[in-house]
Amino acid sequence: MHQHPHHHHHHHQISVKRRNHDFITTLVDQNPVLAPLCYIAVLVAVIGITCPGATMLSFLGGVLFKQPYASAYAYCGYIIGATISYFVTTFVLGDYMRKRLAANSQLYQKFEANVRRNAFAYLVAARYTMVFPFFFVNGAAALVGVRCRTFIAATSVSCIPGSVIYTTAGGALANLLHKMTDDEELDKTQLIWAALSDPNVKICMAGVTCALVVVAIIQLTQSDEEKKASKGE
Repeated sequence: MHQHPHHHHHHHQISVKRRNHDFITTLVDQNPVLAPLCYIAVLVAVIGITCPGATMLSFLGGVLFKQPYASAYAYCGYIIGATISYFVTTFVLGDYMRKRLAANSQLYQKFEANVRRNAFAYLVAARYTMVFPFFFVNGAAALVGVRCRTFIAATSVSCIPGSVIYTTAGGALANLLHKMTDDEELDKTQLIWAALSDPNVKICMAGVTCALVVVAIIQLTQSDEEKKASKGE
């Protein structure tokens, strides 16, 4: 019976992942205050310095913490991080971010035009639809000059689904790792499907869809009124 060395390597990875996961969960259980704080701090730092990676981290949160805590921690990290990112861009990195966003100038112009029309609805929509990366939204919003209150409000609304979906997917991933035997091949798409079939994620997706519809309606009705207003000038 000829066995590919690749397969051995693969099984090895899964059992190592499982062992690591057990080790980490024990660590998390032993430090009920410190673990979440560290996690939130890392998320805040990553988002605060406007670098990509928030999604992976929220995924990780689901692996490390049980629901609903995972969502709550990710959510805190998102909001605090986004707010810091907003202030950092406003006061410290303005010029640097302008250069960086100028590289995506089309994206940025589109973003700017829409934000000027309706900051709140568009910020929410921009985060939901994932057309713009998370860090891009934070930086661009600050540069366009979205009011701090509006920015925080929009972020608070729009980060709920992301924090729940990603952490739930992470949790589903963790459960899968435990259910899998060493001979099973681990396929990314399988994992994602398994995560998406989790009832929490389904509820969340439904919630997101409803929220998006509401935002879309607000946007549409508003732009109609604006058209009328501009004609009536």
